[in-house]
Amino acid sequence: MQKFVYQLIKRILQGCGIVVALVWVASCVSVKNETAVAPYSPAVMNNSALVYGLPQTRLYFEVELVKTRIKKGPYAEYAARMLGLQDVPMKDSERWQLGYVHIYDKAEVDNKQLYALSFRNYPQILDKLMRFTKEGLILDVSADNILMNSQTFGKNNEDFHFMNTAITTTVVEKVDTFYKTILTDTAFVRIPVLQRKVMGKTAEEQAREAANQIFGIRQGRIDIITGNTDHNPDGNAMKLVLEALDNQEEQLLSLFIGAKVESRYVHTYSVLPEKADISDPLFYFSDKTGIVSGNSADATKVWYRIGKANAPASVHVEHQAANIVYYRIPQVVEVSAGVAGSTLVGKQKSIYQLGNLVSFPLLPQKK
Repeated sequence: MQKFVYQLIKRILQGCGIVVALVWVASCVSVKNETAVAPYSPAVMNNSALVYGLPQTRLYFEVELVKTRIKKGPYAEYAARMLGLQDVPMKDSERWQLGYVHIYDKAEVDNKQLYALSFRNYPQILDKLMRFTKEGLILDVSADNILMNSQTFGKNNEDFHFMNTAITTTVVEKVDTFYKTILTDTAFVRIPVLQRKVMGKTAEEQAREAANQIFGIRQGRIDIITGNTDHNPDGNAMKLVLEALDNQEEQLLSLFIGAKVESRYVHTYSVLPEKADISDPLFYFSDKTGIVSGNSADATKVWYRIGKANAPASVHVEHQAANIVYYRIPQVVEVSAGVAGSTLVGKQKSIYQLGNLVSFPLLPQKK
């Protein structure tokens, strides 16, 4: 009997020992994994804490403006008389128009939504639940709050020059004849004297020479195609010859009909949406002078619009909460851009700051 009681007490003690051990292990796990999250402030920081920021979305609107310059040809006055061309530009002009509009976005840290996560030992599970910068723990919170800025770069052909097409020199030797009277033994005699002088060709003379070159090119093209030449090129050789003739004729014609020069400029505007269902101007432009202020008489508005969004249901942020992490679920809205009353582009975009604030368990809750 005593032996039985002894064995029973031993088993009870052993059982109690097991229970105590399990409670101690659970306590250790709980203490080891205990975390606390609170809005960031220097007061809540300690050596075992990290700071993370909630994401926000910045929108970028990439807009191309095209400037078209019409340059009058130096021989425009002779286009009708020498080539039969009508309505050629008689003065330089310039106009602007919109090209493409692209919308793209980028997530960045919202430095107004920073949280401090305190812990006794670094929870390894964080690496699987959250993304951090390559340095490890603390996200870069140096993102600026500029609502809009503009970056621009351009590719243009402002240095266009008309070709010098004279096949001979631009000067001409002119011979004038005048008479000199001399006295002989019997009478006065007038004798001719030739005087040579070099003069620059007039614009009309140069225009006529350019026109003759054009007619010569056209005749040469017909002769090559019809085989009316001493040496007829064939295959790729004929193709190269005809392309060279076309290019030369085009350059010669530009002396009469002028030239169209396009310059393309790309401006990138960034917008940080703070609320939904809004429409604001990106910039104003004029078809005569390009980007202008909104007060200009001929200003045309280029706008962007953030569509409507469902009202988010966000959790209440506690001063300090255990074993949870706050995060944002983005709101999908329609983002569009256009000019005057016309929409040029529209896309669905996920915008974090318009979404709701949520919390999810970071570690198993203590029981």
